[in-house]
Amino acid sequence: MRLYEFQAKELFAQNEIPIPRGYVSYSPEEAREAVENLGVPVAVKAQVLIGGRGLAGGIRFADNPDETQKITVEMLGGSLKKVDINCVLVEEKIPIETEYYISITIDYQSKCPNVTASSEGGVKIERIATEHPDKIVKEKIDSLFGLTDFQARRIAKKVGLRGRNILSFGAIVKSLYKILYEYDANLVEINPLAFTPDNRFIAVDGKIILDDSAIFRHHKLFSELQAMKKITIEGTKLRKALAEKAGIPTYVELGGNMGIIADGAGTGMLTLDLTKDYGGEIESYCELGGRANPKLIEEAMNIILTNENVRVLLINLFGGLNRMDEMAKGITAYLKKKKSSRDVEVPDIVIRMSGTLEEEGRKILSDMGLASYDNIYEAIERAVKLARRS
Repeated sequence: MRLYEFQAKELFAQNEIPIPRGYVSYSPEEAREAVENLGVPVAVKAQVLIGGRGLAGGIRFADNPDETQKITVEMLGGSLKKVDINCVLVEEKIPIETEYYISITIDYQSKCPNVTASSEGGVKIERIATEHPDKIVKEKIDSLFGLTDFQARRIAKKVGLRGRNILSFGAIVKSLYKILYEYDANLVEINPLAFTPDNRFIAVDGKIILDDSAIFRHHKLFSELQAMKKITIEGTKLRKALAEKAGIPTYVELGGNMGIIADGAGTGMLTLDLTKDYGGEIESYCELGGRANPKLIEEAMNIILTNENVRVLLINLFGGLNRMDEMAKGITAYLKKKKSSRDVEVPDIVIRMSGTLEEEGRKILSDMGLASYDNIYEAIERAVKLARRS
């Protein structure tokens, strides 16, 4: 049973192994709040149970809250090596002078734990063993006596440390052994263990694999891990993340049963006010900005109509910079995909269209069997009536 990085680091911290300050975030807003508490720069790390995250783009750095939020939007709801990313770890970026490697595994041939350490951290141990075998330090631990102080100091000396750093490094090795023993682990690993310019050791990354046959002794960790595997980014958080990823300027949920898509802020505010005046209750509001395109309106419809609370979708388009034929293409593209799939039935859609190339837009809609309104009041009244019936 492999633990997530943040779970491994929680065990490290409980056993006096220094770790970066950080927060687990399940939404872009939580990530932004995290970086505001931490300060910058930060590392944004996808929490997935796979190796090679960094090379696959699962670890990125940000210098401000906006950049942190943007990176989180791109990660959440996506995948890394076909594994879903449901949360990220946002933590302070650690200045690193030297990177070390430490792991303790169970050697089943010698039937005892085995410490492996190196002054070449940050890469896979297999690569170190191939390219720099002289920089690999190994030490077997007597299962009866455990890891002794002199062994821990000897390991530190062999990786090239001197003075007080020997004691600090040795203490971390001993703490790792304690975790291995108390949690029935097959592997505990820090890679890299960073040595900072101010002479501190910090576990920048961590990996712990527990013995499956001993899970019954660690119910809390097992329950947390199972819960993590079941977590999916869904509901409002997912829709907001998808809206940001698509480049939609405004997406909010308000608690009613109507969805609204408007192609500009002014049109959107007017639509909201009039809908309330007619007695409508708005669930999802989406504003596309002054230069929307077919792909954007298709994305907006897909996001809003995954919300099961939306019974009627009102699309209000006023062509200034936006061309109505382009908007119509986006609407019909969404509907064609839905009709060709086995998705749930699409709710009622009411379209108001007025402005640049509206006749061309109306023809595209008409060819698809869709009616459209020119009068905004008639469109809103119709949408509210449909919402009341549902």
